[in-house]
Amino acid sequence: MGTKSITLPEDLLAAVSETAEVEGKTPEQVIEDATRRYIAKARLERFAQRNEERARELGIKESDVPGIVKEWRREQHGR
Repeated sequence: MGTKSITLPEDLLAAVSETAEVEGKTPEQVIEDATRRYIAKARLERFAQRNEERARELGIKESDVPGIVKEWRREQHGR
């Protein structure tokens, strides 16, 4: 694993240290967990945005989704 030094504001560093102590983790573990969650959330938001744009291009409205899902499921089960 590569390492990289980062700088955090004192208040954030104190919050990380406090959280680590309460959770029985190291500050590095808290920062790693938080970073992984942030990246996953950002990827999910980009995925949703791309799909919202594609739905607009296809003229699909949110109210159309239940019917589309029902039709897809019917096709998948051969019914």
